[in-house]
This record gives sequence, structure tokens and C-alpha cells, in this order.
Amino acid sequence: MNLKKVKKYWKPIALFALLFLVTGCSNSTSNSDPDSSTSSEVGNNSSTSSAEVNGEEESESKSNIRTVLQNVFNGPNEKLEKALIGMGNTEFGSEDYNNHFKKINEYFEERIEPYASERFYESFVINDSGALRYLRAAHPDFTLKTEGIMIENKNSYYKFSMEVSYNNNKSGESKTMEVRGQAQTNEAGKVTSINYINVDELYLVLS
Repeated sequence: MNLKKVKKYWKPIALFALLFLVTGCSNSTSNSDPDSSTSSEVGNNSSTSSAEVNGEEESESKSNIRTVLQNVFNGPNEKLEKALIGMGNTEFGSEDYNNHFKKINEYFEERIEPYASERFYESFVINDSGALRYLRAAHPDFTLKTEGIMIENKNSYYKFSMEVSYNNNKSGESKTMEVRGQAQTNEAGKVTSINYINVDELYLVLS
């Protein structure tokens, strides 16, 4: 082998290896500095981080309250109408009746359970049928729709107000009523309670 050729190619390779080694050490050093700086910043700004987390929780709480209210006072849609008609046309406690009732549970399981605490969902949807109360009262004569849901943080609870329109399915006439109330959420932002102030007025109109 020609020794001159070996030396010719070996020098650039050795130089490249040396540069790569120096660059790697430099990057390693520069990367370690921001890490240590970031760690100290996180420790010094723990109160700011906590405030940001609380802000996210409040935002999620409002969003969850709004979603639950929308699903309680919007409809009934075609799927829920079909289940309600099926329950009305079958014997209470029969297999067909229970199948239609199961469809209603599935309807609210999809629309409310992800946004509510386990205990509230069980009491509000399964045991008390509170989620179905106003949609069942509206069926089959009216269709409900929420408008302008306003939610205000009051420290330990949320105050809400909204316009609920009820459209007469036969005449097409639509009227609106304000519904007010209070709601609470847990640390995860899930709804734990909803209390209405004047919703009985709407229920009487629908009934």
C-alpha cells in the first residue's frame, strides 16, 4: 500500500474526528447550563406555575358546566326521541322498555359522564333522572335550545344564567325563558352539583 496515500487521507479524517469531539463537548456543556437554569427558575416561580394550573382548572370547570347544561336543555334529538317514543309504547319493566331505557342511559353516558364526577353522575342521571327531566317534559310538543350561557366564578361555586328557548313543534312558535342557578366542580374540573333557582317555571310551561 502506498504510504503517502494513507497519510493523505488519514489527516482529513483525523482532523474531522477532532472537530467532532470538540463540538460534542461544547454542546454538552452548553446544554447543561440551561437545564440547571431552568431548574432554578421552576423552583423560584412555583407560585406562578400554581396560578397557571388553577387558571386551567377554572377554564375546564366552566367548560364542563356549560357542556352539561347544554345537554340537559338542548333537544330532544332524533336518537333520544326514538328512545322516549319506544318507552311510551311498551309495557313498563318489559324487555323492550328496558332496552329503550338503556339507550337513554347510553345517550347521557356519552354526553354527561365525561364532564361530571362519578357521584354526581350517578345521582343526577341514573338515580334521579335529572338530566332527562326537562327533555322528557318537552317531548313530543317542544324542542329546547340553550342560548348565551353565562358562567361566573364565585370562589366556592359557579353562578350561571342562560336563555332556554322552547319551540312548539306544531305551530313553530318559539319563546324564551331565563334559567339561573349554581354549580360546583371538584379539583379536576368535573361537575359535582347543579342547583336551579327558577327552572320550575320552564317545567310548568313544558308540562
